[in-house]
Amino acid sequence: MENKNIIIAASGTGGHIYPGISLAHEFKDNGYHVTFFISNNIASVNIMKNSGFEYVTFNLSGMPRGFSIRIFSFAFKLVYSFFKSFKLIFKIKPLAVIGTGGYISVPTVAAAKILRIKTFIHEQNSLPGAANKLLSRIADKTFISFKHSKKYFNKNTFFSGYPVRKDIFSVSKEDALRRFDFKNDVFTLLVFGGSLGALKINEIAFEAVKELSLKEQLQVLHITGGRGYSDIKDRVRYYSWYKVFDYMHDIKYAYAASDAVVCRSGAGTVFELKMLNKPAVLVPYPHATDNHQFYNAKEKENDGKTEILEENDFTPLRLLKSIKKLKSDLKRGEDIPTEQFAQEIIFGEIAKCIKS
Repeated sequence: MENKNIIIAASGTGGHIYPGISLAHEFKDNGYHVTFFISNNIASVNIMKNSGFEYVTFNLSGMPRGFSIRIFSFAFKLVYSFFKSFKLIFKIKPLAVIGTGGYISVPTVAAAKILRIKTFIHEQNSLPGAANKLLSRIADKTFISFKHSKKYFNKNTFFSGYPVRKDIFSVSKEDALRRFDFKNDVFTLLVFGGSLGALKINEIAFEAVKELSLKEQLQVLHITGGRGYSDIKDRVRYYSWYKVFDYMHDIKYAYAASDAVVCRSGAGTVFELKMLNKPAVLVPYPHATDNHQFYNAKEKENDGKTEILEENDFTPLRLLKSIKKLKSDLKRGEDIPTEQFAQEIIFGEIAKCIKS
């Protein structure tokens, strides 16, 4: 049987794993077999369990900031992960190894390079992480989501965009509204905080929406995250127009139902909103490395459908004004992709490199 194996290494948050899964589907649709190398943290494992792809876990997380005793533990785990990767890659014999972020990419891509396997990385954020900066020196090609990120890498850099999930376009607005028992002619707002900083978004968004509901009709889908779920759920228990979820694996339904979104500005979210032409209020997480969420948000700001509220300006009153502005400017219509999917571009480039 012809070898069509591919390994994708991704770890940490969904921001690294979801683009890997989107890329994996592209390879699978073209007859390849994909295996993931991931960290053994709960978030990564839960995402992969729902993906349908094979995966191998590694006991490796992010490098500690500053000098501490934990740096020695990290170094040991990194070395151990390298040898584990080396052994597995030698056994699987993939045509290519692709790193989509997180420190698991480092031992995996390094081992593949020694074994003379084609190696590739994808950087999701506008400001690259330390792992990808390092790996770009040895990878055969580095794919980037933002054009201006090229200056951080070597000459083997290719602008591809971000591999968003294709299934976000698979649901109609009417079907999505029926799923939530919402009306078709009422402004629908989606609120979610992501894995970082959800509590503040939960509280301020609730206060702003409550004020808006006293004056205008609206419907709300609020994905709170685990920590804020019980509180918000209890406060809206009598509101049929306010639906609360701790997590939503099939966020495509929430996207399809909503007219506008309030959320953080992780790269995946920004590019999904961009391709959906979805109006949004973006609230960059201020403690993200190098403030990269702010620069991610700037990518969408120029579409005329985006308000950026930094943490110091994020109050119920400011959010209320931003939502009302988006609502007044709203032009309803079907969400259609605005550009070619990045995973199609990346697959094409990698396929050419494999054959060469």
